[in-house]
Amino acid sequence: MATNATISYRRSIFLRLAVIPIAALVASHVVFSQIFPGQPGYHFPWSYFLTVATVMFSCWEVNLFIFRWLDDRLPFWQNPTRRLIFQIILGGVATLLTFAVVFPLAQRLYMQHWPTPAMVTRGVVVCVTLATFVNGGYVGFYLMQAFWAERQNNTSESKLALADANTLPNSQTLVSVDVSNGQLRLPPEEIAYFYSAGGLILLVKTDGLQIATRYASFAQLTPSLDGRYFFQLSRQFIVSLGAVRAVQDDVNRKLIVTLVPALHRQESHQEVVVSRYRRIDLHKWMQSVE
Repeated sequence: MATNATISYRRSIFLRLAVIPIAALVASHVVFSQIFPGQPGYHFPWSYFLTVATVMFSCWEVNLFIFRWLDDRLPFWQNPTRRLIFQIILGGVATLLTFAVVFPLAQRLYMQHWPTPAMVTRGVVVCVTLATFVNGGYVGFYLMQAFWAERQNNTSESKLALADANTLPNSQTLVSVDVSNGQLRLPPEEIAYFYSAGGLILLVKTDGLQIATRYASFAQLTPSLDGRYFFQLSRQFIVSLGAVRAVQDDVNRKLIVTLVPALHRQESHQEVVVSRYRRIDLHKWMQSVE
């Protein structure tokens, strides 16, 4: 479920080269010059075209930076509603600030004068439209990617469950987990940990694959887990011993547990803070498992 950039760098460049000139061409005629080919006195509005293209490119880059910055820190799958709210607020504010700086400078550069109030008003309309288009487009790309990833996960889960049923004779050692398309059965050593956030529980395998389960809380999940293999570190993490790489003391008798793999692929590990009330039980569990 975790993902890197929504689209590749090459596709992003292609969208810039395709969308910005077309949008600038339309806006320079419809919004600004309002004179079209075939009308008396028409000439191509280069100054308007270059102004709009410059502003659109600048706003595009700012919105793309914000989208990818949020994708690293607040992915859609963690809290979709919160992500959309932040996307709209940050994207809108950043777009207007970028417009406020770039538009007057572009007017001064290409048209040799500062924009009039009427021109600024028209520019704001174009700017808001651009922010809506860019953010909506990238959200749409993300949702399409998530849809196809979910289909691939479902296919992989089905194949994996079938392979486990056919190749693992000792079914009593398998962990049964309810997933979107049925039930997945895995040996404990293939499960790194379970992660809970926003009413969604992810199964994170040792190879980094993240699978959405049908559980809404750990209370629904823990009855199916064997305490010899799994331990609840916090409200967000239930881990297996194989995922634990280090346990270090923290302030106020707390512990910092280092897990692999990390939730985000660009990070090397995942750190979890364990309260002082769980530290004794954690040490006992680790000693018993070892």
